[in-house]
This record gives sequence, C-alpha cells and structure tokens, in this order.
Amino acid sequence: MEGTSREYAPIEFPAVADFTVTNALADAAGKKGYSFHTGVVQSKDSFYGQHEPETKPVSYELLNKWEAWKRLGCLASEMESAALFIVAGSLHVRAGACFLVVANQEREKLGLENPVVHNTDRAIQVAVEAVRTLILEE
Repeated sequence: MEGTSREYAPIEFPAVADFTVTNALADAAGKKGYSFHTGVVQSKDSFYGQHEPETKPVSYELLNKWEAWKRLGCLASEMESAALFIVAGSLHVRAGACFLVVANQEREKLGLENPVVHNTDRAIQVAVEAVRTLILEE
C-alpha cells in the first residue's frame, strides 16, 4: 500500500525480505531471549490513514482494507519496508527488517493493556547481532 515501489518494479513484484537476513534476525532475537514474531506486515505511505482513518474522505476503504489485513494475519503496519525490499531487489542486494512495536492500536481499541515502548535497545542489539552473523557466514 505504498507508491515508491512502483517506480522500481511492477506492482505485482513482491516486496519481501531476504530469507537469510530474516533468519539471522530471528536467530539473534532467539539467542538473546527476546520475544519476536516473523510474518507479513503492511507497508503504507500514510501514518494518519492508519491511526485516524475515520477522518479521511476514503475512510470506508482504509477501514475495510485494514480489517482484511488483520483477517489475513498481518502482524503490524509500518511505512518503509516494502520500498526498501523492492529497491534492494532492484540492486540485487539483501535486505531485512527488524521492527519495534511502539504501541498496539488494536489492543487499545479493545481496552487491553497497551504499554507504549520507545526503548530501541533490543531491536538494535538484534540487528547488530544479525549483521555479525551474516558477516561471519560470508
């Protein structure tokens, strides 16, 4: 759901992380004992389209599409990875992503505990460890 990729590849070309990079990130998180998830995330252009969809003229579309993403098991919504994966593919280099969940708007809507997290230390530690692993495997 972002537009940058269209300048690099046909829309049908999948925006996916490199499997080796993804495994290195998952292994690093596991070795450190951090909880983590791997899977599909939604990548989009607009922050407020996700967080305040009802205020947009196309709210009906934003709300329905997000519901579909949730039903398909989407883990999160973010704004950069699809473009990075497509550009990496066009350059024939590997790319992966390690996300920190700052807050969970779905938990908030249900009135569940929803701590806001701004400490990026664990995500950085995982990324650094994954890069070390990838370098050693070369």
